[in-house]
Amino acid sequence: MRVDANVDVDQSATPWLPALSAVAMRLHSDLIFSDPVDALALSNVSRAQRVLREWYPRRYSSVRVEADEVSGPPAGSQRGVGCFFSGGVDSFHSAIAADERITHLIFVHGFDIKLSDGELAAQAEAGARSAADALGKTLVVVKTNLRDLSDKARCLWGTDYHGAALASVAHTLSDHIHTALIPSSFQEADLHPWGTHPELDPLWSSSAVRLEHYGTSLTRTEKIALLARNEIAMDNLRVCWKNRDGKFNCGRCEKCVRTMISLRAVDGECRTLPHSVTPEAVNRMSLRGTGTLFAQENLNALRAARVRDRELETALERAIRRGRTRDKIFGGVARRWLGMAKN
Repeated sequence: MRVDANVDVDQSATPWLPALSAVAMRLHSDLIFSDPVDALALSNVSRAQRVLREWYPRRYSSVRVEADEVSGPPAGSQRGVGCFFSGGVDSFHSAIAADERITHLIFVHGFDIKLSDGELAAQAEAGARSAADALGKTLVVVKTNLRDLSDKARCLWGTDYHGAALASVAHTLSDHIHTALIPSSFQEADLHPWGTHPELDPLWSSSAVRLEHYGTSLTRTEKIALLARNEIAMDNLRVCWKNRDGKFNCGRCEKCVRTMISLRAVDGECRTLPHSVTPEAVNRMSLRGTGTLFAQENLNALRAARVRDRELETALERAIRRGRTRDKIFGGVARRWLGMAKN
């Protein structure tokens, strides 16, 4: 396992505690450290285990974590506040909304961008650097293979693990930050078990670095409405995971189309995305789970828009109905599978 950065990183055992604890729970194996680990982090990890066990009792088991304890620096010294920054809607909103607090933006290569995709990583890093410079923040660039570890252990990245991975990265930067903001994916009313969550994220904290879940007060469409008025965001927004044809934002995948609909609802114009979205593009959307949730937010925003687009609304209504049908079918299959697995 490696975490490299363009700044000095903490070489102690403490940064590995969140990432390895979740993996140990998934493998049903105790975790023994040969080097000392921060005392507060060790105390917190048992509480983090309880949360994961309550959420996912079939995948995770409580395990013993042993290490000699060491006291770290207090979490409020002459260091800064970092914010994880992919260039997407949630991270851009956090970077702008918490601008007065934030000193560092943290860009990670190896999570949503594969380590093997150096070209896309270079594009995304350039966008993050442009945004950091415009916002007056220090950009920390991290490269890590932590996701390979979680994939091999069959930890589910989105629902289970990425919060622990982000926490481990944050702890490697303890010489530079005392707090790390993890941008929220969901508003408070829609919170559910997920890899990052206001109940779970703080439990990965140590005496040196505090983890804070940030941004649950707004829906995704409300965040985009704020970003649409910010030139820095509109010049550098990166939402795409598909990156077809090597494009920064492909303009065709569910995340791109979803964001384009939100921008259409608030009359926003983003320089990194196509300026228009058609009913045909919406008809091609394949929604499921959280995608259906965000589509409903978009439909509400379209209905409240100053200028209505009835064709787009109708296409989105159909996509949502398909998504809900798919969720029911998938949910039924999953419940039957879990019943068989239990027996």
